[in-house]
Amino acid sequence: MSKILPKQNCYFCKVINGEGDPFVFENRSFTGIFDTNPVNPGHALIIPRRHVASIFNLNETEHADYFDAISGVKRVIETTDMRALYQEMLSRPAQQDRPKDSIETVLQLPFLDNRPDAYTIGNNDGREAGRSIDHLHVILLPRYSGDVESPSGGIRNVIPGRAHYQRS
Repeated sequence: MSKILPKQNCYFCKVINGEGDPFVFENRSFTGIFDTNPVNPGHALIIPRRHVASIFNLNETEHADYFDAISGVKRVIETTDMRALYQEMLSRPAQQDRPKDSIETVLQLPFLDNRPDAYTIGNNDGREAGRSIDHLHVILLPRYSGDVESPSGGIRNVIPGRAHYQRS
């Protein structure tokens, strides 16, 4: 794939240009990488090749490739030896100056060697939504039975105290 010009030293533009974490998936519009600050085993990011800040600004081609990228990264997650992945991550030269506590925590999880039971797919679309890098990145977060005390409310839990609602 051709290189893009990084936008104002954008971290994800550098990743897309091969200057960061290794790709685990590629299609014409997106790449996938395993997050080096994982919340759960297999935590991955799906990043558009084009510097675009919002999912609402994807073009027609990117829209067509979006679900292919999600499905492709899911397949990679489900066929990757997570223990070996995170042990390898700890030894990467690029990781030496970065925090390793998330990786070390994931290596201790009792479900590390299990296949995911479910997925949370998310995108913090804007700073007020929690985005820290202004280049769209979709989070594919494998979920495991017991990874939280009560998963009820799911993504609604991003606003504490408002996730619980009465169902009819």
